[in-house]
Amino acid sequence: MITLHALLVRRPDLTHEQFLAHWHDVHGPLIRDEPTLARHLLSYVQHPLDPTAERYGLAGFDGVTVQTFADADAFRAFVSEPEARRMDADMANFLDVTRLQATITGPGAVVVGGAER
Repeated sequence: MITLHALLVRRPDLTHEQFLAHWHDVHGPLIRDEPTLARHLLSYVQHPLDPTAERYGLAGFDGVTVQTFADADAFRAFVSEPEARRMDADMANFLDVTRLQATITGPGAVVVGGAER
């Protein structure tokens, strides 16, 4: 299993609320409702920035998206789908793509809240 984590920053001309509305109501459904994309995902979760983050100096982005795939082949298939171009093109409608940060991680180990694996 691999997981894509992306830190998202809104376009400077959008409010945080406008960013969230587009991300949740437009961009998310491009992935969720497109069977050729959704079939490659184990999960797709949007995490909006909590206001608490600013108090602790953790602001600087508007949300985190977490996409989980069975393996690297599933990820490659996802990004290779022709429908992924629509998803990519839509990012410019609400994201400052120059500030997008992402990483891909392997399976995690539970160290709190369950048995360590």
